[in-house]
Formats: sequence, structure tokens, C-alpha cells
Amino acid sequence: MENLTRLDSLAMRPRSTSLLLAFLYLLPAFGCAGGQSGTTAGGTGGQDSSHGSGGAAPSTGGTPGGTATGGTGTGGTGTGGTATGGTATGGTSSGGTSTGGAPAVSGTGGTGGGTGGSGGSTAPSGGKGGRSSSGGLGGGGTVGQGDLGGDTGKAKWGLVENPSAGCKIPALPSVDSLTANPKLPDPFTKMDGTRITDKGQWRCRREELLQEAYAFIYGDKPVVSEGAVTGSVSDSSISVQVNEGGKTTSFTASVKMNGATAPAPAIIGFGGLAGMPVPSGVATITFSAIETSGTSGAKKGPFYDIYGTNHPAGYLAAQAWQISRILDVLQKNPNVINPSKIGVTGCSRLGKGAFVAGVLDNRIALTMPFESGMGGTVALRLVEVLDPTDEWPYNAIGGVSRWLSEVQLGRFTTGGNARADNTDKLPIDMHEMMGLIAPRGLYILDNPSSAISWADENSSWVTANVGKLIFEALGVGDHMTYESTSGSHCQWRSGYEVPLKAMIDKFLLGDASAKTGTVHTEGQGLANPKEHYDWTPPQLSGEL
Repeated sequence: MENLTRLDSLAMRPRSTSLLLAFLYLLPAFGCAGGQSGTTAGGTGGQDSSHGSGGAAPSTGGTPGGTATGGTGTGGTGTGGTATGGTATGGTSSGGTSTGGAPAVSGTGGTGGGTGGSGGSTAPSGGKGGRSSSGGLGGGGTVGQGDLGGDTGKAKWGLVENPSAGCKIPALPSVDSLTANPKLPDPFTKMDGTRITDKGQWRCRREELLQEAYAFIYGDKPVVSEGAVTGSVSDSSISVQVNEGGKTTSFTASVKMNGATAPAPAIIGFGGLAGMPVPSGVATITFSAIETSGTSGAKKGPFYDIYGTNHPAGYLAAQAWQISRILDVLQKNPNVINPSKIGVTGCSRLGKGAFVAGVLDNRIALTMPFESGMGGTVALRLVEVLDPTDEWPYNAIGGVSRWLSEVQLGRFTTGGNARADNTDKLPIDMHEMMGLIAPRGLYILDNPSSAISWADENSSWVTANVGKLIFEALGVGDHMTYESTSGSHCQWRSGYEVPLKAMIDKFLLGDASAKTGTVHTEGQGLANPKEHYDWTPPQLSGEL
């Protein structure tokens, strides 16, 4: 990147001043041996290369240390920043660049930025009015990160739909390059083959997992443009309107305040609450999930009104998109329902929807899938090994309904038997989808009964236990609870109630002292989770 400060102007200054300015001009090179400067200077007002104003473009390469002096951009002069241990600190710009130093990938920062060490990052704060990479207003541009997937910046957990949206990740693997692995993949090994060592790096590892989930399992969940969503909220209903790409759709959800005082915490029930005893003081929102059965034909619902009836996204991603639009409206109208205290639940196919909604939107504080089965909290690859007489992954793309993407997942399974199922080639699985929910709350309500053929009781048990390892490694083991109690399908049982109360108290009512994080099953002779993964959970330093 060209630095607009010119050396020939030094001849007009006293010798001591000239030497000092020359030193400051050359100083970035000392912190980026072998590195290269950012490829895009901040535009007018220091615009970031990914979204809105706030933060100059990040650079690549380089070694830790050094001081970036920042050049003069149109709209303001960056004053630089210092990298300490790979994190750019300080540095301001008068033209809308990040007030915490421009994001550094690994080397000399761009205009107005600091240098970053290998795997280091900045925690950006954006210029006024800039659109953040995660979709909120006023945040920084591209979120600072270290070597692809490494990040020690603070994520906006629970505040935005996707707090890892600014991470730069490698190209996803091709289907042909994937090899079979009957064990659950290591969630802590990045796409470049290295493992994360710091909790702060989870944010960008999370983005890798999320993009693989879209590409290989769910189909894409598009981000709507700024201002596309409008609506209203009352103590009886929520209305949502979406105008995107010249197409429009609308839908509603019903509200019951349940003795709550506005702005109230609330639980969104997919098709209702399946008997869940929601305590007084927590509002309920009923969402009607739309889907069609079978393997082909036009898909229906608000999502497909906007993106086309043949869009490859499965119904669970489409329903999650609707929940995200409800959250958009709640954030814009926060006086009735508290948008930061939202839970989701549902049972069976509606439990699948609740789970995926929590996976794909970070604003959901508590996700509570109830007997969700295949397409929900069951690892796809484990069924062939552990529950071959139960429900196979193929059922989730057309054997019953296109819950998952028949296009993306259809490349891995073509029938409900071992010969037709190659889901063990997937680079991801559902334990990692559980990990995407961390550090928010996850309460899985399961059924260990072998009499229910679609329960996949062994696979469910193993998947949950391995997903729990992710929460524990991130330092939030008590944010995931698992309870498996026998009974009829979707019948509420008293065994669920103590964990339910504790999770609602902690994540919706703000009682940090609530005792959560238990793992319990009434099942007998279930599979040993340790036999189905071959990696060791890391001891991660730092903070999320």
C-alpha cells in the first residue's frame, strides 16, 4: 500500500525533525519482515474492505511486534498502533477507521493500523455509523483476526446474528477431496490443519464450521440487506415484513405475556411448547413452521418467497431465517419483548427447527431442542455404526421431508442404508453444531427409549457428550445441560423440570448462580462416547 507521506518533504525541515520523520516512515517495515501491507487503504472516511465505514483493510504476513505509523487516508490520518503479543492496541483515525487500531491479520496493519503477530488480532471498534461485519450498526469493519481462524478479539456474543462474520477463512474443501472417518471430527483443528490454543481463536474457528455447515448440510441462510426487515411488536403479536431484492414476504407470530413485565424474556415455541411448563414472568411466542413432505417439488414458506422455491436450503435453514427476522424486529422494537433474553424450543421435527435456529443465530440466549432426532442433535455419521435400525440421514433430505439440504447433503447420502450413506465423509457433524451455540445456553431434552425407532438413542447420547467437551474447553461447561428421560414421544416428563428451571433462571432471568450443566440419562447400556472420537480436548488459554 502506498504511504501518502512523502520523504522529499523532509528536505524542507530541520535535520533532527527530518531524521525523526524518516524513522517513523520506515518503522512499519521493522515489524513485518517478510510481510506485506494491507491491500486496500481506507477510502473516504477510512472505509473497511468488507462492510461500511470503520477500519482499514487488514494485511497479511509478518511477524509479531513493531509499530505501524499509519498513512494519511482520504478523510483522516491514522495515528497507528502498537502490536503487543500479536494484538494491535491503540491507534485512531479521524476519518472513521477503527478506534482500536485497524484489524491486523498477521503483519503490518493497513492505513492507521498496527502490526499483528502470527495468530494475533485486534478487537475492532468501528467508526461512527459504520456497518459492522456482523450486521449491527456502529461496530468495526472486518473483525480483526490472526492466521486464518485465529482471533483474540472480543466477539459480540448474543448481540448479533453471526459474531464471526468478519473472519477470513480458507476455501472450503471439495467433496471429492473428503475422506471417510467414522469418528467425530476434531472441532478444535482448523481447516489449515493446526489446532486452536486460545479461547479467543474459537470465534474464527466457529466461522469455518458455520460455512461448512451451510455448504455440506443445511444450505445457505442469506443475510438480509440493511433496512430490508420491518415490523411491529405488541403484547399479543409480532408482525414481520421483508423486502429484499425486489421481492416481499410477511408473516406473524402470536405472543402471550404470561404474567411478564415488559420488556419480557420470552420463549419461542415451534408450533407450541409441547407441554413445557414455562414459569410466570416469561412470555411465550408461537411460531408456525412451514414445510412440505417428499424429495422434490417447489418449497413453500416466506424464505422461498424471497429466494425462490428451488433454493437449495433445507426447511430447517429456512425456518431459522424466519426466526432471525423475528429477532430483527424485536431488536428494532425492544419495549415489549427483551431481544437479548430469547429462548427457542420445539419437539420432534419442530425440535430440529429449534436446534438449527439456535445454531444459526447467535442472538438466541437459550436453545432447547426436545427429542429432535435426525436433523437435530444426532450426529449423522454415527447412525450407521450405533443405530442402524433407527432413522438414517437420508430421511432428513427427502425420506420424510427436506429438513436438510437435498442438494448439499444429497452428495453424501442417497438412501437409508449403509451402502447409500457416506456421511462419514462430512468434515463436520452435529457435535460441532452444538459448539456453535456456545457460549450461549443449550438444553437438550432427549428420550432413551429403544421403542421409538427414530430416537437414535445411542447416537444422540454420544453426540451430546462430545458436544459438551466443546463447551468445557471454552470454559462454559455449565452452559450445556443434557437430560434424557423415558416416556412417550413428545410427552412432557417431570424429569425435565429441574434442569429446565435452572437453565431458564440463568439464561432468561439473569440468575448467574443457577446450577446448570448436568448430563444425565435413564438409558441403559448406551454406547461409550469415548469410543467415537480420537482427539484430546485442548486446554485453551485466554477468554472468548
